[in-house]
Amino acid sequence: MKIATRAAIVLAIILTRCATTPAPTPPAMLDLKITNGRILDGTGAPWFRGDVGVRGDTIVALGNLGHLDARRTIDAQDRIVSPGFIDLLGQSQGTIFGDPALEAKVRQGVTTEVTGEGHSPGPVAGPPTERRPWSTLGEYLDLIDKQGVAVNFAFLVGASNARELVIGDVNRPPTADELRRMEQIIDQAMRDGAIGISTSLIYVPAMYSTTEEIIALARVAAKHQGMYFTHMRDEGDRIDMGLDEAFRIGREAPIPLNIWHLKVGGKANWGRMPHVIARIEAERAKGLDVAANVYPYPASGTGLSTLAPDWAMEGGYDDFRKRLADPVQREKIRETLKGQVARRAPKGIFVSYIFNREMAQYEKKYIEEIAQQMGVSEDEALIRLFAGNETSPRVIFFSMHEDDVQYALKQPWISAGADSGAPPPSARANNQASHPRGYGTFPRIVGHYVRDVKLFTLEEAVRKLTSQAALRVGFHDRGILREGMKADIIVFDPATIADKSWFDDPHHFSVGVSDVVVNGVPVLQGGTMTGALPGRTIRGKGYKKK
Repeated sequence: MKIATRAAIVLAIILTRCATTPAPTPPAMLDLKITNGRILDGTGAPWFRGDVGVRGDTIVALGNLGHLDARRTIDAQDRIVSPGFIDLLGQSQGTIFGDPALEAKVRQGVTTEVTGEGHSPGPVAGPPTERRPWSTLGEYLDLIDKQGVAVNFAFLVGASNARELVIGDVNRPPTADELRRMEQIIDQAMRDGAIGISTSLIYVPAMYSTTEEIIALARVAAKHQGMYFTHMRDEGDRIDMGLDEAFRIGREAPIPLNIWHLKVGGKANWGRMPHVIARIEAERAKGLDVAANVYPYPASGTGLSTLAPDWAMEGGYDDFRKRLADPVQREKIRETLKGQVARRAPKGIFVSYIFNREMAQYEKKYIEEIAQQMGVSEDEALIRLFAGNETSPRVIFFSMHEDDVQYALKQPWISAGADSGAPPPSARANNQASHPRGYGTFPRIVGHYVRDVKLFTLEEAVRKLTSQAALRVGFHDRGILREGMKADIIVFDPATIADKSWFDDPHHFSVGVSDVVVNGVPVLQGGTMTGALPGRTIRGKGYKKK
């Protein structure tokens, strides 16, 4: 065969194959691409330069993605791109339906809240009503998903819910039959989607719970692979007792143990945080799965009634006020209040909000100032505040030392929980007293404690607030930037991220976070809220869809 003929045959074969073999499929378009970023993946590893590609709610690619087109692009402009921060004590459940944007949290870089401190929105007594259109925790979670919210939510079921439903606010242990009913309530809540169980042991009715009762309820949560979070029974003079009880519950349930807002309160206890950390480290060395979280401030925020003796609070706040009307009981309560004032540093009790607006002149003042204004002693001023309100006034306790806060914060197994919801627009409009942690917890850690204090590296700070936090609540698809993980992503400037709120001037959004992506959808883009509500509830491992 001539050479020309063979060449013609080969060319014909090539052309035929080209005609029958489909061209390579171009890469599928991304829904979102974040370009030109310095990526901190959340593991604690050093940053690397690259892009992040998202389809739907999932990260599908990292690296140099210049060859991939996207429907929407965010230029990080050499800023840090990291997983969204996980707030391990979010407290926004009270405002979520009226203010689903949660702007104060979004501007901190928070993409997930875990909440339910001792109490959870459900289960509660009675059928759904117009004002409260749910009874069970599952119904409440369904309402969140139906409405939409800017960030994700996960809930712990409060042990107090079970106690209130079965026993009420009385100071006694449950009977065997009552305990079985309480266990059934926790079991159903875990099936409804709770990620674990929680206690807040300084409040009614949890303060009346026995350790054995809590262990029994925690065992139910453990069967559903849940965890146990606790506001310990004491965080001051008897903190060792509080730790002993928490460790026992973690061991005997057995269940992963998490201590909320770890602190040592009271001037006499300042400097004891190394002792507390050493005790936790010793339990960890023995194999107990225990960790903690903190908020980076030397003051707490709670109800003023936490100063009252436990016995006086039995039955709730109304019964407490009735006891104040009895001269004998009033004097017994006064003795406790005198001790509470004496053990605190000057200007240690700041009354932040009074529900009785006829007493509003005493709001946003220290108890020394209120007593002087009333012309009475400080303990009498407290009694008058209690007696004059149908609900406990809110208070900020300046009870901690900065050195103790820092010592706890730098531990590798410590994460963060703001212990505050996102203050709604009405709080800003009315300049309502507020703890600055609701606006600044996470930028304060990533900004002030990294950049100014140099307590740890930026990589370590991000790890604490992302993968470490996710590990504590069993989120295996969030907290790390990696292919296949959920696309909860933030962009921030490490040179400018900062908290701007303080106790005397709390209503300022944090700065430095430019973009927040939740489940693949931007809720903050270029510093502007988008109005999107892509957050969803994250249900626990025991969840049984109906």
